[in-house]
Amino acid sequence: MYGSLPLGSFTSALGAVPAFFWDHPFFAHDGWTNTMNGLRILLTAAGALMLIYELRAVRLGELGNVRLRKRIAIGMAVLGFGAYFDFFNPNVRYDRYYHRHEFFHYYLGSKYNRELEYTRLYECTAIAEVELGRAAQVRKRELRDLSVNLIKPTTETFVFSDPAQCKSHFSPATWEAFKKDVDWFYHSSPGDYWLNMQKDHGYNPPPVWTMEGKLFSSLGVAGDTFFKQLASIDIMLHLGMVLLVFWAFGWRVGAAFTVFWGCNAPANFYWTGGAFLRQDWLFFLVASSCFARKRKYGLAGAALTWSTALRVFPVVLFVGPAILIAIDLIKRRRLSLPYKRFIGGAIVAGGLLVPASVVIAGPQSYYYFYKHIMTHKSTPLTNTMGLETMIVHNWDGRMRFTRDDNLDDPFEGWKNGRTERIHEHRWLFRGIILFVGLWTVWALRRTKSLWISIGMGVPLLSSVLNLTCYYFSFFLVLIPLMKARRPLGPLALLASAGSQIVYLRYYWVDDKFTAMSWLFYAFALLALFAYSRPFSLGRLRAWLAGEPEPRPAAPPPPKLAGAK
Repeated sequence: MYGSLPLGSFTSALGAVPAFFWDHPFFAHDGWTNTMNGLRILLTAAGALMLIYELRAVRLGELGNVRLRKRIAIGMAVLGFGAYFDFFNPNVRYDRYYHRHEFFHYYLGSKYNRELEYTRLYECTAIAEVELGRAAQVRKRELRDLSVNLIKPTTETFVFSDPAQCKSHFSPATWEAFKKDVDWFYHSSPGDYWLNMQKDHGYNPPPVWTMEGKLFSSLGVAGDTFFKQLASIDIMLHLGMVLLVFWAFGWRVGAAFTVFWGCNAPANFYWTGGAFLRQDWLFFLVASSCFARKRKYGLAGAALTWSTALRVFPVVLFVGPAILIAIDLIKRRRLSLPYKRFIGGAIVAGGLLVPASVVIAGPQSYYYFYKHIMTHKSTPLTNTMGLETMIVHNWDGRMRFTRDDNLDDPFEGWKNGRTERIHEHRWLFRGIILFVGLWTVWALRRTKSLWISIGMGVPLLSSVLNLTCYYFSFFLVLIPLMKARRPLGPLALLASAGSQIVYLRYYWVDDKFTAMSWLFYAFALLALFAYSRPFSLGRLRAWLAGEPEPRPAAPPPPKLAGAK
């Protein structure tokens, strides 16, 4: 059945590369990793210097050879795209071009979503293994109890005491299919790799993603060829995202966008590369900005809604368009046509996606999702980024000092400390969010472009939510703002280069991602600063009165030498 999927052709072609090519010492793991790290820093730094050179040339009226710069920029974009995937070197990432850890969660989680829901993946996997003859091994293991988000010995769960808590949700045929898929994962992921899979944080996407994932995961059983084909979908989404930016914003922005994406550290290939539909939300998020730039406002609203339905947190990026719409409605007493189309596209997309997902994922799917996310959200993770991470990180509470390997969860003390500190500093946290929100309103008060407002929501999103590092790819919608404020281009690339240096510099995970939080948050605020006019009561009064922006007084002419 799955052999008919066309998306596997790309990874199949990669697999056809002769083994002796990758066996050359030049492509060995350590050497190639160092080469790629150096290339990412070089690409971003060189790109920033090129953009700075262009800014200077524009000011001096000396544009030079634009065609040559365009060719160089496109070449850098190709290198940036390849750098994200480590040029598909199987010695560096996954020799089969897909991420088995990711597929274990997202393939099984979507294919058997009604049976597993959000809390039974690990226990049901262990019960399947018991029936496959590995009871003695399972009895010695630990797994994460997703109902409370804690790691426990299997003997303290219902794996042995009451396996019916899992099996009662399966039909006999579906249970046998599940066991067969689990057995494939076990034999393809031996040792600690397999054991650690069941200590992660489970299957977390909302019902709309489950609907999408189930559409593809139900096409075949767990297997090497099928998973290569499914992993190819994300590669196509990445390529489509880059082409959309080139189409909407031109070669200069497209090249900077691709280099930033391919070389940034928080959202690098390690986390979600070779995965199953992990980049669909990002594709639709970037598409919304591109459609808005091309004045396809209905599609822009639909794309941003789709992105939100797939990962929820992009809903914060509706704040920018909402500010524009509210100001327009207050001033004109009616909505402009572009805003009407944007809202209409969002309503149509939501009206189609949500009911369809309820039909596919089940009538209680949204309730189960909400309950699971609330449990998941209350537990600090080691690789989160955002304002909250910046506030709660301190010297004594660092992972270096609080990790305790004698506990079932070595990071329990570290997590408890962070939870206490965010409660202690909640007023500081809320105050900064309020300040950034008001600053965003000020920055957008005279803006009419929806694509700008989407990007201007990034500083607020970085403030409100503490997300796992790989979701910081949402910063990509900030890059097109260099079309309106060209100095943001080199700033973005330098932030990407800096993140790579920070990633390599720090050893402890919490130090690493806290430092990157500061770096990206500073970039977001600098973008807000670059786009907004300085605050003054004169500007505020002029805006409220519907008058043009007041111009600063012209400086007096210089006095001539000898003049009295």
